[in-house]
Amino acid sequence: MPTQDIINIIKLLWPVIVLQLALAIWAIVDIARRKKTRSLTPVIWIIICIFVNFVGPIAYILFGRAED
Repeated sequence: MPTQDIINIIKLLWPVIVLQLALAIWAIVDIARRKKTRSLTPVIWIIICIFVNFVGPIAYILFGRAED
């Protein structure tokens, strides 16, 4: 694949990449601050948020985040 094609793909995908990173970082910081989650342990949620792109942080927000 030519270098210009790769650059064009990155230009198209950068908003998605930034959104994914922002979600993952927010979820990991939230997990670290709360120390308590609803369903899984915090370590498992961090692993999920890192390795399961958009779905991991969204699943944490919906199913793992403990109410204070």
